[in-house]
Amino acid sequence: MKPIAVLALVLAVGIATYSAAAWSAPAATPTEAKLLKSVATLKAQVAKLQKTDKTQNTNINTVANIAVSALAYGACSTAITADAIQGTWQIVDQLSAATQTGKTYFGAQTPVSDSVLSGLLNAPACQAASVTRSQALPPTSAQFNALLGVLKSYQLRHGFKLQHG
Repeated sequence: MKPIAVLALVLAVGIATYSAAAWSAPAATPTEAKLLKSVATLKAQVAKLQKTDKTQNTNINTVANIAVSALAYGACSTAITADAIQGTWQIVDQLSAATQTGKTYFGAQTPVSDSVLSGLLNAPACQAASVTRSQALPPTSAQFNALLGVLKSYQLRHGFKLQHG
């Protein structure tokens, strides 16, 4: 039994020595310490860059919304201007037909479409700006006043949003 006990003791001491050596980490070499410091610096830089990226994406979306708003505003302005001009032409045709035995100068008019920026706006430009187009005769400045009102309103800042996905 003594040889088995001695063998067991030798094995126990060997395993304990091996375990202590295997699980204890040696002190970092200067190169390893430098690498660990570099990794920590890089982690901080990545975190900062991620924050900057988020801010820049927000700013890009804001600029894109302003651009879409400006294009939609211009399209609506063009459409209501065309409505007013066409209304004036219709009045001229009515007057000439009544005074010149049925003569017309401009003929039937087709309203100009304000459906622009397909895929970016979810409605025609004037509807997106909450401006109601009118082909009523005689033309009035009501639509222009409504469009100019957009410049003063919450609608300008928040009404034109890009459609996402």
